[in-house]
Amino acid sequence: MGKRLPVSELIEGMVLAEGVYSSQEMRMPLVAKNTVLTKYLIDKIKKNGVREVMVAADFKPPALINVPKEQPAVGAVLRRELLTNLEDVFYLVQQEDKGILSAKVRAFEEGIGQLVNAIIKDKRTMVNINSLKSFDEYTYHHSLSVAVVSIAIAQAIGFSNRNLKQMGKCAMMHDIGKIAIPLQIINKSSRLDAEEYRIIKNHSPEGFKYLSNKDIGNDELWYSVMYHHEKYDGTGYPLGLRGDEIPLLSRIIAVADVYDALTSNRPYRQPMQPAEAMEYIMSGVGTFFDYDIVMAFLSKINPYPLGSLVELSNGKIAMVINNEFALRPVVQVLENGNVFDLYNDRQCLNIVIRQIFLDPPDL
Repeated sequence: MGKRLPVSELIEGMVLAEGVYSSQEMRMPLVAKNTVLTKYLIDKIKKNGVREVMVAADFKPPALINVPKEQPAVGAVLRRELLTNLEDVFYLVQQEDKGILSAKVRAFEEGIGQLVNAIIKDKRTMVNINSLKSFDEYTYHHSLSVAVVSIAIAQAIGFSNRNLKQMGKCAMMHDIGKIAIPLQIINKSSRLDAEEYRIIKNHSPEGFKYLSNKDIGNDELWYSVMYHHEKYDGTGYPLGLRGDEIPLLSRIIAVADVYDALTSNRPYRQPMQPAEAMEYIMSGVGTFFDYDIVMAFLSKINPYPLGSLVELSNGKIAMVINNEFALRPVVQVLENGNVFDLYNDRQCLNIVIRQIFLDPPDL
């Protein structure tokens, strides 16, 4: 249901019940149906000579727009099962009983299949990775986050269902070699020195050894784990491979791994905001990362899901109500209901998102 209003009566925050066109004859689209109106869009409609538009009838200024909060594709039960199975596999590869290990690997692979199916069934074009960030940032949680991002990238590239499952398995196990690294280095609360860094770089070849010696997976899995720290320009480790010498799955994991590491808590630094991490990834195209994989990554990762709360650089707390432009969404200030279009509105160019709240702040 909607009501027709003259453009002079339009108010920020109203929602279009019909699309707006520059003229009825040419039918050139100006603003799409269901768009939240901002000052920029209202001015645009006026400048194009539109006299009246159809808006949703239930608008009540300055009430907050009701935007359903995006739910994660990976539910809590599946997340717990994946993390438990992964932890068991990490433990059992160090033991001698191959029978128990084989059974646990099968359970782990079934969980990966469920993970892939959950992501495929999610109709959103982008993945809400922030939902995984409210949990502890240990190796297992990092591995799950990397798997979700890797599967999303692979989906964008066009992987088959079978290959998506292989992608998830490789990504979940990419850090299994860390079980060979002393815990005092893994958990060090300051930056690693040169010798510690040399030791921790062994985790990728150690992961290869664990998996191949226990006959877990195949060559594709083993080499994906081995080379996930190689860089596109040849400056990575352990062998300094470059470009297409690096297995495709390793190149995908490399992007997902760095993104999750940058946006996670570390003992020696605060996490980057999602948009900052995405810009870092973009800056590494052609040096650290494969261009096509970065483009697929940018098409799938949503740093500011609908309904999430953010702090703006002007100190205001706002809710994301439209994220068509992922890094510069449309937000509504909770305090007064004002709507800011951070991408289109020139008056908002100096406003940036300072942080996203994983847990709602006390207001």
